[in-house]
Parts: sequence; C-alpha cells; structure tokens
Amino acid sequence: MEAPIKNTLSICIACYGDDLSALLQALHLGKQALPEGWTAEIIAGDQHPEPAAQAEQWETHYGLHYLHHPNGLGRSNNRNTIAKASTGNYLLFLDADALPVRPEQFLKSYCLVLDNAEVVVGGTAYQLGRTSLRHAIGQRKEAVPAIKRARSPHANFSAFNFAIARATFLQHPFDERLKQYGHEDTLFGQELRYACKTVVHIDNPAYHLDGDSDAEFLEKTEVAIDNLADLIRSGKIDEEVRLFAVYRKLQRTGVLYLIQLLRILFASSIRALLIGGVRSVLLFDFYKLLRLSGHTIKIGRRNF
Repeated sequence: MEAPIKNTLSICIACYGDDLSALLQALHLGKQALPEGWTAEIIAGDQHPEPAAQAEQWETHYGLHYLHHPNGLGRSNNRNTIAKASTGNYLLFLDADALPVRPEQFLKSYCLVLDNAEVVVGGTAYQLGRTSLRHAIGQRKEAVPAIKRARSPHANFSAFNFAIARATFLQHPFDERLKQYGHEDTLFGQELRYACKTVVHIDNPAYHLDGDSDAEFLEKTEVAIDNLADLIRSGKIDEEVRLFAVYRKLQRTGVLYLIQLLRILFASSIRALLIGGVRSVLLFDFYKLLRLSGHTIKIGRRNF
C-alpha cells in the first residue's frame, strides 16, 4: 500500500524564451528520489512574446504545466503568477538558467528541511572553465557555503534557488512595482526580515548558467543599482544591504562628495576596463559605488 501524499512541492520556473530542457531533465531525476509522502509538480511561466517551440514536448515528457503570458509584466509579476497557479503547500523557485549541482538529491534535500522551515535558500554555484565577468563576480560573491550565508540570513537571501511555504509567499509576494532587473530578491529578503520570518540556508546549490556578455552583465548591474537607489528613496532598504551601508557611511563623513567627483572623472574608464576583460571584483564593487553616488538620494521613511 502506497504512503499517502502529505506534501506537494510546486517547482516554479520564471523564464523568458529560455530552453528548459536540461533543467527539466535534472528535476525529473530529482522527482524520482522524493521522500515518502511527497510529490512534486513543475510550472513554468514564460513572458516571451512567442510560446516556446518545445512547450508541448516538455509537457508530455516531464509533466510540465506551461503558462504563456506574453504581456511582459516583469520578473516579480511572473513569479507571483506562477505561485498563484500552483497547488503545492511548498514552492521551490528556480531561475530558468539554473541547473542543480546534485540533481538526484536536489529536491529531496529541500523536502527534508521544509518540514521544519518556512524559507530555505539552497545556494548558487558556478561551473569551472568559464571566464566571463559574470562568472568571476558570481564565483567570488555568490558561490558561498551555507555556514557563511547563515551569518546574515536575510541579507544573503537569493531568489535564484529557494523554497518557501506557499502560505508564507502568498502573504509576502514579490513587489510587482519592480519591473526591471535587479534587487527584487534584496527587497524580498528585507520583507521577510521585517515580517520576522526565519531564513534557513543549506548547501543545495544550483549552477548559474547565465550566458550574458560582459557588456550585457554590466548593463544589468547598472539597472540594478538604479533600482536600489529607488528602493532607498522609498525607505524599503536599510543598511543591512552592504552597498547602501557603505554609501551611508561616506555620506555621513562627507567623503561622498569625493566619490561623486571620482565618478565624473573615472566611471567611464572603469566601465571600459570591466567590459574589456578586467575581472577585478574590487574594481567592480567600486564601479557600483560610483554608479550609486550618481543618484541624489534623500533617505526615505519606510511605509509599513
């Protein structure tokens, strides 16, 4: 006699015309190792103007529930829409360019923790042999073991690969006012902290397979910094976010004026270096600070 199903894990994949074949294959392996009493469904929300040519094949081979919403309402809206369409009592969010490092154990590792946790972050990894700026920055800043991420659990929240109780997510969805790339996960982590939700970090990473060129990655970074400035103005981000903490320190000491001058003198040259093959994390961080210093920011009061 089969054990009754107690929990369902809804795997939510937000995409934009991505090829999901490798990810779906990995998740198929993971579904075969689910703990007793668990089942899983896979839902993909695609906001590309045209539906995926392989959508029917994915639905047939992997049991995918494919949602096509060509309106392009943004990453946060896409994730929220997928969550509303889910039927599980737990949600696992994965970016479309994710690939579990240990596919056979990936889903099981989440399930074993979710019985006693509302929010679980699995982590990010990068494959060897790639030389892009995105890879260099990610390897240094994002490929962090759980024991280190857990020191600042909310500040280290990442929406790339995480699981959450469905009821919790529906109470605290992604902010749909953020339409463009960047810092929606920063804001989400802050909202979880304000709501006193515990974030558990585990070592259950997925590879980040992002294929952006150096120029594309830097352009996304610039948009993300601009988003961060808007969040600061609206009082939604506090100094647990490291870049903002540095900004505030410089602002209080008056050194920010010097940084603003350096931005005028050197920002374009530093940008050219980063796009041209320089893989310095320090230079990248300094460029982000220069970008943020270009915004006139009056610290806002949080609206609860």
